[in-house]
Amino acid sequence: MKNTDKGLSDFVPFKNLFNEFMAKDTNRKVKAALHAKFAAGERTFSIAPLGYMRHPENRNKLAVDPDTSWIIEKIFDLAVHGAGAGKITKILVQEKIPTAGYIDYKKYGQFAKIYENAPAEKAYAWVIRAVLDILKDETYIGNSVHGKQTNVSYKNKKSVRKPESEWFRVENTYDPIISKDVFCQVQKQREIRRRSMKSGTTQIFADFCGTC
Repeated sequence: MKNTDKGLSDFVPFKNLFNEFMAKDTNRKVKAALHAKFAAGERTFSIAPLGYMRHPENRNKLAVDPDTSWIIEKIFDLAVHGAGAGKITKILVQEKIPTAGYIDYKKYGQFAKIYENAPAEKAYAWVIRAVLDILKDETYIGNSVHGKQTNVSYKNKKSVRKPESEWFRVENTYDPIISKDVFCQVQKQREIRRRSMKSGTTQIFADFCGTC
């Protein structure tokens, strides 16, 4: 009996090594499969970004949503004509334009805990962060950007943000809502405004937009 117990205990380190190898290999294969999926212009998402919907012929791709794309066009139009995120947010609220969350609630029943029985103004309760996220999102020029975050390791699932140089960008994967020229102009204006607020002076920085 003692010999058997000793044999089992001697085997444990090898079993642990084998399990660790299998976990690493599985993790590698999952990442490779996702990379191939992304390279083919597909993406993983539960809810399409505002302005888009699931493509009717391929649920892993996006198609422009004619019912909501005008909201994105309006936000970028305001931005390219000089409005900052704060002013845009105020206009959206004043004009009672529905938020992405409220639209998803009305269409799919998502976020019912937030919107069900809520005051009417909850439907258009825009915040500056939501506007900023839209203004910097390459989704709206037809690009897919993946791998912005990763896990610390295959054991530690805590998410950490990766440097932009390591993001996986696939251009022209679906129809854009915003032209590349408009998008880049908005990025330049946002950078000018950000640096102006930081330094107290207005500065012009050429070639800011990396996607141009």
